[in-house]
Amino acid sequence: MTDGVREGGLNLPERVRESLASAVAERGVQARVVSTQGRESMKPPQGHVVVAAEPEEIEGVRGPARIVRRLEHYKTFYGPVVRLAVSVYPMDGEPLSAGTVLNISQVSGDAALSGLGRQGSLYLHFYAAEGGDLSYAFSKEVPNGPEQRAEAKKVLKMARDAYAQTREDRRSFRRAVMLAEKQFELPVPEPDVEA
Repeated sequence: MTDGVREGGLNLPERVRESLASAVAERGVQARVVSTQGRESMKPPQGHVVVAAEPEEIEGVRGPARIVRRLEHYKTFYGPVVRLAVSVYPMDGEPLSAGTVLNISQVSGDAALSGLGRQGSLYLHFYAAEGGDLSYAFSKEVPNGPEQRAEAKKVLKMARDAYAQTREDRRSFRRAVMLAEKQFELPVPEPDVEA
């Protein structure tokens, strides 16, 4: 695969694994966007999506599936929120949906969103959460075509502009998410299905 990706999925730090497993136990399916880059690599970082859920939910989307995603930008009083929502529709069974927010005021969030504006593929890595830890299940690669890359660049610019326009003493990502999450919806509808 690519830099930072090994045969058994991403090399996630232990604190990230524990945090995700705990969040699955408390709130259900979780997703995070992470950036990877080899230590000696001159290539820019790549964004990857980590999806964690109960083992039976992960197994339910193994095999052929349609993956749809939506990048959303919310401008709030406290600053911008960018959300990546993903739904996996297996051939048989229930869809698996999750969303994650990106904080462009942090290097990791900005880098992940920048990666989505550059890379030709997006990797989704699925992990089963059990006993306070994650075990790697499988990965799926989906095309990140010119339309999706252009959208990511547009959202990144809007989020950076909104951040710059938010007064410094008012900026609070936590409060911005609390306002924006009232509008979050899942699952992401399939393109050929009327909402």
